[in-house]
Amino acid sequence: MAGNEAAVLIAVVAGVIGIGVIAQVLSDRFRVPSIVFLIAAGILLGPEVTGLLNPESFGTPALSAIVGLSVAIIVFEGAFHLRIDEIREAPKTAFRLVTVGALIALVGTGIAVHYLLEVGWPVSFLVGSLLVATGPTVIAPILDVVPVRDRVGIALDTEGIVNDVTAAITAVVIFNIITRPVSGPTAIVVDFVRRFSYGLFVGVLVAGALYYALQYVDLSPGNAPRNARLLVLAGALVAYAAANYLASEAGVAAVAVAGVLLGNADVPYEDEIAAFKGDITLIVLSFVFITLAALLDFGVVLELGLRKLGVVVVVALILRPLLVFVSSAGDRFTREEKLFMSFVGPRGIIPASVATLFAIEFRSEAVGMPDAANVLVGTVFLTILLTVVFEAGLARQIAEKLTSYPCESSSSEGGRSGASSRPASKTEARTS
Repeated sequence: MAGNEAAVLIAVVAGVIGIGVIAQVLSDRFRVPSIVFLIAAGILLGPEVTGLLNPESFGTPALSAIVGLSVAIIVFEGAFHLRIDEIREAPKTAFRLVTVGALIALVGTGIAVHYLLEVGWPVSFLVGSLLVATGPTVIAPILDVVPVRDRVGIALDTEGIVNDVTAAITAVVIFNIITRPVSGPTAIVVDFVRRFSYGLFVGVLVAGALYYALQYVDLSPGNAPRNARLLVLAGALVAYAAANYLASEAGVAAVAVAGVLLGNADVPYEDEIAAFKGDITLIVLSFVFITLAALLDFGVVLELGLRKLGVVVVVALILRPLLVFVSSAGDRFTREEKLFMSFVGPRGIIPASVATLFAIEFRSEAVGMPDAANVLVGTVFLTILLTVVFEAGLARQIAEKLTSYPCESSSSEGGRSGASSRPASKTEARTS
């Protein structure tokens, strides 16, 4: 019996990875972000449709661990490509998007959930904190198929990576307030700072260790590039695990910090590391999106359907344009670029994975808040589903309608397109 279960599980994992590769091929063929195909595949294969894929086969602890490690790889890969010097393309806007913009999204979403779904303020702001995150898991595939000017791409990249970190930590703090009430706003701030500090400390420590190893340790002349790739992968996973051991969700901050620091350091084999991390990210991205989409419960999502749809409308069509225009005020973005950023803000893997984990806790006997779990999962997944399908799926068409330069070519200011959407290595930049 155990042998049959193992064989089924192996078949499920192999099938998910195979579907992920097919999704990437379709993405390249039709110039549509791969996450659209991944979510569609997860829903089609999940218990709600064909029943061929049941995430419960993995078991809750194992699935949580797999999703967590996958998120670590994805966030690290996105942070590794974020060049600090390129943030100068839109420094004010990037900073405002992760501060003022994030605050507008948090407060606005919390108010919308409270009044539209008639739930308490703590749960409302828990949903709001999760829906702040756009994230590299949904932004990177869009920028891979939609050429945009550097300032737009850098602003969206920075927003996604930083907000992934702050949204995850903020959500954990709010969740702890709901399940284990803390005393006063000071304790809330201290809890946030503590978790972020753990992530910052571990991220800096791991980045420093990896930098030293890559620069000064003989990694074997014959296999040095391979060893460098494996070393960085192991470092990302160690950073996530160590920080998470110290404080829940501090691991997201740790891998983001380590990725940014290492990506901006002049390390050997940078191109090989980037290519390898991209391939690994494709595999784990496929697994996570398909598996979490298979967890979708149509009954929970459709409960209070019009009201939940109202929350999505507020998040995507009111708050998103508002925060983009406020954040980019006085900067050199054109009206068309602001509109593109306004209509391309899909939510991704951090809200989905963290909401799933919280829902399990809410439904447990220790907490006993199933209604909160239904509101959380239903609202978050409906927002992810609709924003990914419409915003990510139509991103190229939106760009073609709004931009004054053709999508097939780069602008004189540095368009992003396909593989070229990622910055060149520092060696290439110096010689070009």
